[in-house]
Amino acid sequence: MKRIDTEILVIGGGATGTGVAWDAALRGFKVVLIEKRDLTHGTTGRYHGLLHSGGRYVVKDPVSATECIHENRILRKTHTHCIEDTSGFFVVTPEDEGDFPDKFAAGCVATGVPCNEISIAEALRREPLLNPRISRVFELPDGSADSFLATHATAQAARQAGADLRIYHELMDLIIEGPASDGSSRVIGARVRDVAKGEDVEIYAAMTINATGAWAGRVTGMAGITISVIPGKGTMVAMNHRVLNTVVNRCKMPADGDIIVPVHTVAIIGTTDERVADPENLRIEPWEVQLMLDEGDKMVPGLSKARVVRA
Repeated sequence: MKRIDTEILVIGGGATGTGVAWDAALRGFKVVLIEKRDLTHGTTGRYHGLLHSGGRYVVKDPVSATECIHENRILRKTHTHCIEDTSGFFVVTPEDEGDFPDKFAAGCVATGVPCNEISIAEALRREPLLNPRISRVFELPDGSADSFLATHATAQAARQAGADLRIYHELMDLIIEGPASDGSSRVIGARVRDVAKGEDVEIYAAMTINATGAWAGRVTGMAGITISVIPGKGTMVAMNHRVLNTVVNRCKMPADGDIIVPVHTVAIIGTTDERVADPENLRIEPWEVQLMLDEGDKMVPGLSKARVVRA
């Protein structure tokens, strides 16, 4: 069996895994990353493309909101070519009126998320297809991000820094050393299947990093460590044209179908959030597609009658 020795083994080739590999390689570590399919196979390649301002979380989860705006600013520097600075509107539709908009504005101030209330006339001038019945509009620094380009750019940078990134290398098991005299054991690497060549590989590492997202619990289970991960499925709908040039959110507590994100030549309505047993085998239900269209209608009237490219 082929053997590879390294200092750091990263499992998972999404945004987190490639970012960790790049960071570690820049610090001078010998790094190997494995990904069972192509890069971005997991969550990284299956989201609506939003560069978060943090606005979505300023009321529900202020800590996450602060983290979002911090990451937003970093990504605008490190991955400028992967981001479109669309800006973002949080709009109050007739269904959303109440005390939440004032809580939202206060939450932005408390978390350091830039927020500016603009006039309805200005919002409609910039986005004529918006619901003319909206009553308030807040502008925040949301954006549109190409996660495929960003991840491959990060992977390229990691390789240039000396990291060894291996796609189509599927984790079969972790290599455990021990137990020692004190009863402890430790992970010293992984057994991997190179599915392209049809051969098995053992990778030994001083440190193994689990960057597998929704699959993280399965990986830690190989080491006898229980981490409770509840996989969730989010269905999104891509329209056949770019109906907006600005990210538009409903100004309310986060819920299904409350955002439209312009991405390249299309616009994406998102998203549902349904628990699933298996993050690998997902089914899109007709009711989810219809829900996205119906909710999108509240921001841009007429979307429910539009043609769907992909859900």
